[in-house]
Amino acid sequence: MRYKVIAIEREYASGGREIGEKLAKMLDVPCYGEEILERAAAKTGIAREELSRLEESMNGSLLFSLNMLAGMTSGRGVDLTRAQTLALAETEIIRELAVNRCVLIGRSAAGLLRENEHTLRVFIHADPQNRLERAVRFYHCDPRTAESVLRRCDRRRANYFKTTTGVEWRDPALYHLWINSGRIGIDSAAELLCRLIQS
Repeated sequence: MRYKVIAIEREYASGGREIGEKLAKMLDVPCYGEEILERAAAKTGIAREELSRLEESMNGSLLFSLNMLAGMTSGRGVDLTRAQTLALAETEIIRELAVNRCVLIGRSAAGLLRENEHTLRVFIHADPQNRLERAVRFYHCDPRTAESVLRRCDRRRANYFKTTTGVEWRDPALYHLWINSGRIGIDSAAELLCRLIQS
């Protein structure tokens, strides 16, 4: 098996999380998404809710080199901001998880593991109308609110990805595969990835 880790990045309301969870069940491997944030809270001692807010507030102005900070700790005289502490904690957790077979959803895993030859990097997207309908259906909001949430969440994900990895979230060169879940469906997308991993 060439790929033992599948790192899935996804547009908001594209079904990427659901695809990742289905794929993990098919492969009988663990799936990590929100769990990474929970582990980061335990590792840093910062409340999960605050970490969630930090993720949302990260933007290009907070961009820093994780390579320069790697291996440094606040105990060695480096005063890390809470945002940097979160990013470093999540980076360490993702790299630890990637030692074993798993599916990683979001949290910049595709960018952080871009040098790992055993990681399949996938971007899940869907047509705007498909995502809007999904957001209205699954998140029980009106179309205008859903449209605003889609834009805000995608912008937040792009900012967080750029901040933590230094690369663009939607850069096609970063990914092995782009999947339009609106065109092929959630189940078919998971099955496609499963066949690819098992081939």
